[in-house]
Amino acid sequence: MNAKQCTVAIIGDVMIDHYIIGRASRLSPEAPVPIVEVVKEDYRPGGAANVAANIAALGYDAILVTPRGQDLYWHILEALLNELNVTICPPLELNLPTIRKTRILARSQQIVRVDWDNYIDDSFCDISRELLSVLPTLDINALVLSDYAKGMVSERVAQRCIKWATEKGIPVIVDPKPQHKERYQGATVMTPNKAEAQLLLGRAFDEKFTPREGARILRESLSMEAVIITLGAEGMTLVAKDEARDFPARTREVYDVSGAGDTVVASIAVARGLGLPWHVACEFATLTAGIVVQKMGTAVVTPEEVKTSPEWVKLKPYFDADTDY
Repeated sequence: MNAKQCTVAIIGDVMIDHYIIGRASRLSPEAPVPIVEVVKEDYRPGGAANVAANIAALGYDAILVTPRGQDLYWHILEALLNELNVTICPPLELNLPTIRKTRILARSQQIVRVDWDNYIDDSFCDISRELLSVLPTLDINALVLSDYAKGMVSERVAQRCIKWATEKGIPVIVDPKPQHKERYQGATVMTPNKAEAQLLLGRAFDEKFTPREGARILRESLSMEAVIITLGAEGMTLVAKDEARDFPARTREVYDVSGAGDTVVASIAVARGLGLPWHVACEFATLTAGIVVQKMGTAVVTPEEVKTSPEWVKLKPYFDADTDY
């Protein structure tokens, strides 16, 4: 699948997803809540780390630009990323606990989620300066800004990254948070989901105000090449300078949508990093998202899974080494 080479850098909020999976057959005598007998635990890369994991799992080079933690959960996350051959830089340590989201599941249902959050600002050991100093050393084909509103994608970092990448002709793919709308000005593309797009626009979609119209407004107001709005079971909508299209979802069974947005961002970044057309990027993203939502929790898609999908037949020529677009 990766006949063409592509390297993507990811800057954003890194976290680890923790799953506690068990059986629930009785209620607690202390409160009307189920008792979960733990069967197993699992850890997965989350946030920006999940974007990097998806890019690497597809067979491309991922560089995760993030400070290193010093706690147990960072070491677990680092080991997971090392298994996928994700490169981590710069060599900057951050003395804060790793962001962790713990989900407790029983009978294939999520019972509760517990978050351990941390927020970073520019005054904390000048992280922005350290991250931005890495940019000139990167030899990349695409840059992802994965914003989970935990502080890594500050206004300073976002605008400096967009300016640097634009000058180099490198596409910038943004996974946005609505409250940070203005800091994404001038990026190549933004990939909000339906709820995020409505918040960005300050207006709900309806029969007269469609996602396509919303994407057009966002693209023009933020001076982007394109905006892609993901619509869950309805697929996604693309509006680019000379193109506006809807893409149906490619899955028949949805098990878990956790992290599906990260898979979409990773797929768009790879496709645009390879110089592929917008419609190919969206078709590739709907294919990979259709695979990942059939898995439990945050997950990745492998080249083997892509190649066995019926949709791959028409996409394959675009990814071949001897084809140029």
